Amino acid sequence: MSTRRDSAETPAMSRVAIGRGDGLMRVLKTSESMARDLVRDIIASGRQSGDALPSEAAMLAEYGVSRESLREGLRLLEVQGLISIRRGPGGGPVVGMVDPANLGRTATLYYQMAGATYEELFEAWVFAECELAARAARHPLRDARLAAMAPFLDSDDCADDEQQAGVEDFVAQHSSFHATIASLARNRVLELTLQTMGQVVTHHVAVNEDPRVIRDLIATSHRRLAKAIVAGHGTLARTLMQQHIEDISNYHRDQSSVQMDEVIEWQ
Repeated sequence: MSTRRDSAETPAMSRVAIGRGDGLMRVLKTSESMARDLVRDIIASGRQSGDALPSEAAMLAEYGVSRESLREGLRLLEVQGLISIRRGPGGGPVVGMVDPANLGRTATLYYQMAGATYEELFEAWVFAECELAARAARHPLRDARLAAMAPFLDSDDCADDEQQAGVEDFVAQHSSFHATIASLARNRVLELTLQTMGQVVTHHVAVNEDPRVIRDLIATSHRRLAKAIVAGHGTLARTLMQQHIEDISNYHRDQSSVQMDEVIEWQ
C-alpha cells in the first residue's frame, strides 16, 4: 500500500485544457477502420464471448490491410477487452466482453490529463449510481426487478463465502450488484457509461485499500436497496443509493493513501 504524501511534497496541480481538438472530424487510421469493421462483423455473425475469430491470414484477405495495421487494430480491441488473443498452438483472437471497467480505465487517462480530482470522481459517482438506481426501480416489470435483485435480498446467504473471499472475489461479488442495477435501466448507453465512474473508484479502492473491512455496511446497504427496487420505490432507491455511495466515500476519505483533492491517476 502506498504512503500518504505530505501536502508539502504534493506537486502543483496541472492539467491539459478540455476543449475541441480534431477528434470530432478526424479521419480514422487504417487500424481503427479495421477494428470498426471487425466489430461490425462480430455482431453480424452473431458471435458471442469466447467464440473464435478468423485467422490472421483470413482477416488480411477479408479487410485488405497490411499485417501491421491488422495487428494494431487487434491490439486496439484487445486493450479494451473487446477481444482477447490466445497465445500458443490453437490460439488466436476470440470475442471478449463488453466490460464497462475497461471503458472506465480508458476514461481515467482523460480525467488525469484534464486534472480531474478524486473529489470530482466521487461526486460524479453519486450522480451516476443514483440515476441508475432510480431507473431500476422504475422498470415496469416487477418480476424482472425481483429476479434481478433476488440474490441480494438476504445478505446472510452469502456471508460465509464473503468471509473467505479474497479482495478480488469480494470486489467482483459486490460490483455485480451495481452491474445488475444498471442492467435494469433499460438503456444500454446509460448502463455502460454511468457505470464507468464506479468502476474507476472500485478499481482504485481494491488496489489501495481492503474494502472487506466494511463488508457488513455494504451488505446492509445492498439489501435495503434491493428491497426498494423490487418494491418499485424510485425516490427511496435514489436516497438509499446516495447514502450507500457517501458511506463508501467517507470510508475512502478516512483510509485512502491519497487525498481527495489529488488528480485521478491510472492505477
